Amino acid sequence: MGLPNNSWVALDNSSYQICDTYPGLLFVPEIADRTTLLGSANFRSRRRLPVLTWIHPNGKAVLCRSSQPLSGLTSKSVDDQLMLRCIRCASGDGPLLYVVDTRPPLNALTNRAQGKGYEDVNVYKDIILRFLQIPNIHAVRGSLEKLLKVYQDPKVSLKDLNSAVDKSSWLRYLRLIVEAAYFIASRMEPEAGGYSFLVHCSDGWDRTAQVCSLAQLMIDPYYRTFNGFQALIEKDWLYFGHKFTDRCGLVDSVDPREVSPIFVQFLDCTHHLLELLPEAFEFNSRMLLELHDHSRSGLYGTFIGCSERERMQLGLSQKTYSSWAYFAENRHLFINPLYKPPVAFAQARKTTNRPHVTALLPAFVTSPHLFGPWADLFLRREWRIPSVSQRTVEVVDDLKTQTKALSAYSCLLRKRVLELSKLLGKSQAEIRDLLSLNGNREEAPYMDDDDDYAVVNDSDSSQSTFKTPVSDSLTMEGISKDLSVVNTRDVNLVAGAMSTCPGCSVLLASQTPYVRAMAFSIQITALKSLVINLFRFFLQSRCW
Repeated sequence: MGLPNNSWVALDNSSYQICDTYPGLLFVPEIADRTTLLGSANFRSRRRLPVLTWIHPNGKAVLCRSSQPLSGLTSKSVDDQLMLRCIRCASGDGPLLYVVDTRPPLNALTNRAQGKGYEDVNVYKDIILRFLQIPNIHAVRGSLEKLLKVYQDPKVSLKDLNSAVDKSSWLRYLRLIVEAAYFIASRMEPEAGGYSFLVHCSDGWDRTAQVCSLAQLMIDPYYRTFNGFQALIEKDWLYFGHKFTDRCGLVDSVDPREVSPIFVQFLDCTHHLLELLPEAFEFNSRMLLELHDHSRSGLYGTFIGCSERERMQLGLSQKTYSSWAYFAENRHLFINPLYKPPVAFAQARKTTNRPHVTALLPAFVTSPHLFGPWADLFLRREWRIPSVSQRTVEVVDDLKTQTKALSAYSCLLRKRVLELSKLLGKSQAEIRDLLSLNGNREEAPYMDDDDDYAVVNDSDSSQSTFKTPVSDSLTMEGISKDLSVVNTRDVNLVAGAMSTCPGCSVLLASQTPYVRAMAFSIQITALKSLVINLFRFFLQSRCW
């Protein structure tokens, strides 16, 4: 993200004296002095002062996170007010700063009576306060318990099942999180105002982590890649102190009231986006299932502990295995064959492994009727329900492998055509003329993996046919005629828009791997026939 820069500088928290649940390195506004930073930390719950977690590529709109202020009924902090003003000024001469409280207003008011609370717009100038109605950990825990109870009942009717799923409110809570994240991500774009955001809940490690990480997933295509998604979890969940040990109940000493499926909710929201837009994500749903299991099994040290400081004190990096090492070793199991990166991201990726661009997901991901239960997670022990989605991905992956094999075989046949042509004793110029598609006809262009490929687009592509060239007479004219209808250029197989080949109108590829493989099977058949004819002609010419 180009940090540090002129507006945002690094703040050393390696001793964890500023905040013991924050990472050792923080980014804060350059214009905020240390007195302001410490004063803001003193006025925030658990000393979790506002810090940067993501910055827009234009360097203006920023996403910050913190915990709730200790405002109570009458308390104020000049340093905390100045800290929010510094965040807005660090974004340039932008609009007002959005302060997003993910809690319902009633919960925030209750906390205010306990000495905590929220930002008063009459005290904090130049801010817009918005509540997002996301329930607390206790409501989420009860929701999942209701959902699992009905799924584990083998005798439940369809009517009772739908009613129980609706009453559990699990899907409604997911929709609230997705809507909150999209509200933030969409308004950070310059076209929607380019607003900067400060997000918090109560302590800033549950709902704040959900909304901030999901908003970045929606707007930044890097976090939708295999490595980027791991970096997102590492940054916004592990480094910023989500209490995995407590929320996942990894030890018996954990208070049962502290256990809550907050991370499961985030994975479910990510699965919702992946199901709607599979081409936008480099990883598949199998990776989400593995992350769920890793976070709750204690098999890997990555998800043990409640903060970076606690993991360092336990020495987990020396005593346990890392989940990220497991994913790196088994990367092929978690890659989505349908992934197609945005054009701007693909171009930027040629120069850097971590391009910083934006590609906002479409707004329909928030539509209420598109939310459904994550069957692969909640019903994966139900043997009567096949995993259709995973099977489909595997079929597509197999087709892509077959397509690559056919492409390699077609290239081999083209090389044989060239070799047999050379054996005829022709000059280089004559061989080029022989292999040309036609005298004045334009050759089919070679395109790399990032370009679209030319394909046939007849009125009914399913009726498109290609007749294998067969020479009745083994003459140079007949072979040249056969060559004139066969593409002898290397053409890779990738998805692309359908169009007619400018050279020979042969079906080169299509929008599905299956049709592309069939098209190249036809080409290979034609090339095999051509090679046979060339070889027979060569033998006859040698005999003569």
